[in-house]
Amino acid sequence: MKAFLAAAALLAATLPLRAEEFISGVYAETPELCAKARGEGLGAVLEGGNVVLSARGIDGYEYHCDFVQVVKGTRTPGHVVLALCEEPGYAFPDTIAIFPRAEGQLQLTAQGDNGDESGGGNSGTFHLCEGVALP
Repeated sequence: MKAFLAAAALLAATLPLRAEEFISGVYAETPELCAKARGEGLGAVLEGGNVVLSARGIDGYEYHCDFVQVVKGTRTPGHVVLALCEEPGYAFPDTIAIFPRAEGQLQLTAQGDNGDESGGGNSGTFHLCEGVALP
């Protein structure tokens, strides 16, 4: 019985986190997009070609990444996420590092983007959108 309990505790300690355990709320790429989401709705932000971040992943108008596995860093205050992404006619995996930065900000660095925040891909800083919820 002791061996069973020890094995169960070890398994529980090594299971990956769910996204809900590290992301709370909806995040957009700029504070201005958060204001637009509050005023005009999230659809207006997505229709403009932007994406939002939440516990379920990254969502855009014709693009999304589902977070399928989340692993918390042991010495670094961040997470590594395995994501399954899809756009019309194409699906691909992505590995994304997510780090808390300033209050209400998360920095994403996607493996396929090589840390380039100049546009495109999944890398960038996302800002918490107070008062905005996913449909």
